[in-house]
Amino acid sequence: MLDKEQYEASRRNAARPNNAEPKDESAAMEVRLLDRFTWANFTCTQSTGGVAILLSETPHQFRGLQTVGVIVFILNLVLFVLFTTAMICRFVQRPSSLRKSVTKPPEAYFTGSLWLSMATIIICMQRFGVPHAGPWIIVAVRVLFWTYAAITLTYNIVIFVVMFALSPLEPGTMSPPMFLMVFNAMLTGTVASAIAADQPLSQRMAIIVAGIAFQGLGWILCLIFLPLFVGNMLINGMGPANQRPGLFMPVGSSGYTIVAIIGCARAIPDEYGYFAKHPTASETLNVMALWISIFLWLFTFWLFAIALVAHLPIMISKCCNNMSQPQMDFTLSWWAIIFPNVGFTIATIYIGEELESNAIAWVATVMTVLVFAAWLMDLFLHLKSIFQRRIM
Repeated sequence: MLDKEQYEASRRNAARPNNAEPKDESAAMEVRLLDRFTWANFTCTQSTGGVAILLSETPHQFRGLQTVGVIVFILNLVLFVLFTTAMICRFVQRPSSLRKSVTKPPEAYFTGSLWLSMATIIICMQRFGVPHAGPWIIVAVRVLFWTYAAITLTYNIVIFVVMFALSPLEPGTMSPPMFLMVFNAMLTGTVASAIAADQPLSQRMAIIVAGIAFQGLGWILCLIFLPLFVGNMLINGMGPANQRPGLFMPVGSSGYTIVAIIGCARAIPDEYGYFAKHPTASETLNVMALWISIFLWLFTFWLFAIALVAHLPIMISKCCNNMSQPQMDFTLSWWAIIFPNVGFTIATIYIGEELESNAIAWVATVMTVLVFAAWLMDLFLHLKSIFQRRIM
């Protein structure tokens, strides 16, 4: 009997490590997955929020399109909460990874995606919430705007000091994600242009002035980055096939600038404050906003065309099953196809509306359809890559 008890005890002891091992392996895998969950995932939420905004702006609306926009907005909120939770869990499990993530390129460049995602959420609240909610949401949006403006100004000061001190850029090493560090300042102007028209007159002027100022900051920083970006392509070429969608990033610089200056010009209050003393200023600024936008539009298209043509050899070889050409596998940089082109498309919509051109409106509608199709493609490939464990 004693031998039997000893045998059973030894068998249980021998079995215990085997039973614990899968749990240890599972816990270790969870830690590894969270370690690989980076700020770059927020490029998905900034793009998804941008698509929701685009659906609310497209000139040729049909019944149910606004509902689709609301669904995309809700999906974006869910994804944003999930991604934020994952990042918090990562930093709680490995506190040292927080410092590395905000100081070491290339992940540090993607920290701007978090703030860009927040900007799209604020604009979506304006587009889909204000028409159906009470006056409280107008106040909430205004508070969020000023909070966002303060955060992005602080971020743009701190991130550049960190980059200058810890990770100075070498000649010919400019990468497209660096634009994300300055886009959040520029999106402050875009948020201002989206919310200003519904704000009380006593609040509207301050929002418009702040929006133009922040747009100027973001645009000038982009002008500093653009020569580095073009110079990098002259030195290193178009880059690896998998990372080539990042070439679309500069498109957003002038695209969102057009959106901001036209949107802010539209929201100018007539016969109030400065514009009461200068009654012709409102019309003058509207005219200037349109023609400056037209001045910038072709440059935006040039940037877009370069990025598009850079993909043609790969796309043609893919269609012809030519294995000698480099193949493209999904990476998070593919979300760069969406967000910058959302700004370019909305800019085209605004120019068409100001010129009252039905032809431009149809061009913008086609652009909307293409951006939405690209968003569906990226969403599918992102999920597929996660299930196939090619990312994370």
